[in-house]
Order: sequence, then structure tokens, then C-alpha cells
Amino acid sequence: MPKIVDGDILIIQDTGAHGIAMGFNYNGNLRPKELLLRADSRVELIRRAEQVEDYFATLSFTPDMLPL
Repeated sequence: MPKIVDGDILIIQDTGAHGIAMGFNYNGNLRPKELLLRADSRVELIRRAEQVEDYFATLSFTPDMLPL
């Protein structure tokens, strides 16, 4: 397999349980979009690529302050 560089398109046909359900943002890398190849050769977007805002979404909240 040739070396993969940014901008290449990589298809992983059979991932088993290692799709988005078990994905993790190793080293801060965002998860890529997911495409579904239909039996009639159409390609459908089933999950958009993550954005930086998604990575930090759980840090955007109003703190609950307990009374003193």
C-alpha cells in the first residue's frame, strides 16, 4: 500500500465494531465523515465530519453553583 498523505481518499470496506461507535479522538484528531455505498453504487453521506466546535462542545455549559 502506498504512503497515505493529507487529502487522499481512503476506503475501509469492513471495519466491524471499529466504526464511529468505538471511535475516539486520539491526539485531538477529529473523526472523518462517513459515507454509505449503496447496492446501486450511489454514495450517501450518513455522518458529517466533526468540527473543532464538536470537539469542545461539552466544555460549553453554564456552571451549577451551590449556595454557600
